[in-house]
Amino acid sequence: MAYIPENKYQVLYTGGREYKFKLTNKSYIGKYLKLSNGKLFAGDHPSRIIGPLVPIRKKRHFNIRPGVNNDTYSILQPQIAEEQGNHIIIPSYTQQPSALDYSRGYFKRYLSVRLNTKQYQEISRDTFENFNIKNYDKANNRVFSIEWSLNENNEPLNTKTLTKLNYQLPGIFNFFPDKSQFGLKRGIVNLSQTARIYPTGEAVPKILPAAYQIGNTQVNTINNPEVPEFQHCGNCFFNKNGHCKKWHANIKSNYWCRTWENLEYDNSPPVVGPDHHNHEETYGETDVETNMDEEVNFEEPLESPSQPPTSPSFEGRSGYS
Repeated sequence: MAYIPENKYQVLYTGGREYKFKLTNKSYIGKYLKLSNGKLFAGDHPSRIIGPLVPIRKKRHFNIRPGVNNDTYSILQPQIAEEQGNHIIIPSYTQQPSALDYSRGYFKRYLSVRLNTKQYQEISRDTFENFNIKNYDKANNRVFSIEWSLNENNEPLNTKTLTKLNYQLPGIFNFFPDKSQFGLKRGIVNLSQTARIYPTGEAVPKILPAAYQIGNTQVNTINNPEVPEFQHCGNCFFNKNGHCKKWHANIKSNYWCRTWENLEYDNSPPVVGPDHHNHEETYGETDVETNMDEEVNFEEPLESPSQPPTSPSFEGRSGYS
């Protein structure tokens, strides 16, 4: 090698896991030269060069989070780190109930738990059923399922279920802060304070009032005790082919809200003249809207009737049953 000034290189040392010979791919242990242009050579002096070196590309362990402790552990326990790094990451997934689930009154939620940290996450049914087949970290994780109530007033039942499970699975009770999640209340599922859906999964328009709920469509039949007999959107004055003129939103004919008005509210003929407006048009667009707005503002929300809880069941995999 040509003469190299001393200020143009460094003499360093490697323990064998950093660099390898460029031509043979064999790892190198010993002193090496690092030139100012970044090139590497095995040897302790420019006059005693053994051969060019290149970095050894380390396989990235996707399951080991970067950090001082984890990096140190990977160096001290390379075989274990390599084994853990080859595992497939357990994907998280939030299961959504279907219309069939609501007809049954419950649905199954699938979870995994890391044994050493008691960390929980929801997973899909596919992950649950294929956990023992795919290359997941079975030594440090377990999967299991629980039955989640979807009935009216489901919070007490889910609270009871999680309380019992918490003895076997510490921390599972607090993993579900909303014990009433996905509960069907008077024909409406409240996903959050601002998001509602029908049991079919269709979104409820946000503009519809909080009192919007299932109505009573049959004479002398009560589907919802919170609604007066035989009142529903289908026989409401404001319903125009499935669109509410009061709230300017699409509605279901078998639902109801407090602004319901009889289709036969006024049978008198309209008064038409230079100083009068059409009676029906005025009723639907001005006077009634003002009165209805005042009524909605001062009405208190209805409370859902309580129902006795049903017994849950619990199913598990890989150590939980």
